[in-house]
Amino acid sequence: MYTIEAIQQAVERLSPGDLVAFRLWLQDFMHRVEDEQNREAEASRVEEPRAAYPLARSGLLTLEEYDALEEQSPVRHEFINGVTYAMTGASAPHNRVAGNLFAAFHAHLRGGPCWAFMSDMQLYIKNDTDEIAYYPDVMVACDRERWMDNKVRDPKLVIEVLSPSTREIDRREKSLNYRRLASIEEYVTAAQDEHKLTIHRRSDRWRPDLVAGPDAVAEFRSIGLSLALARIYEDALF
Repeated sequence: MYTIEAIQQAVERLSPGDLVAFRLWLQDFMHRVEDEQNREAEASRVEEPRAAYPLARSGLLTLEEYDALEEQSPVRHEFINGVTYAMTGASAPHNRVAGNLFAAFHAHLRGGPCWAFMSDMQLYIKNDTDEIAYYPDVMVACDRERWMDNKVRDPKLVIEVLSPSTREIDRREKSLNYRRLASIEEYVTAAQDEHKLTIHRRSDRWRPDLVAGPDAVAEFRSIGLSLALARIYEDALF
């Protein structure tokens, strides 16, 4: 069996490209371990509906067709390269965590150029290969000239509150797509059932910074704000 010291020495000898691949593998591995550890607890907990991201309708839509669908639909949909996906409802703890973050951001940013938004505002991503509209739980954007009626193009901070039905989408698909958006400085995933945030920062090459425990403090460096997790999870953990 390899010792920790031997593994550390082997990692130090990896090329820069292999180091990136190893880091991504390790992050994915830790997520799988965490999922396994939480599975038993989740079985005894009231969860959100697991029918996440059901296909809303067949065929590819234009963005204009999608917008028309959203205006008339009682259910919100996210849009990924012409395909729409219905969103499930969020639990009370999910909403409370997102609401606490939004309230703290709104108070901190009041009077400045940056605004905080909750999940009724879309994040629109368009590049050479993709056209996407997500509904992040919370985001902060500062360039009002690039905002549309219900879409933000260039946020600097995006937060997703994890739920059983969308956890893997938030950690993988959205994490990759958010990193490709040049304006985003921080992407944060927040647990809804315990005091735990994972902060990914562009300045740290997206290396995950785990912040856990009610006495811990999360640093949202992109907006110059530090928040105790006890405040973020106030009235959220029943």
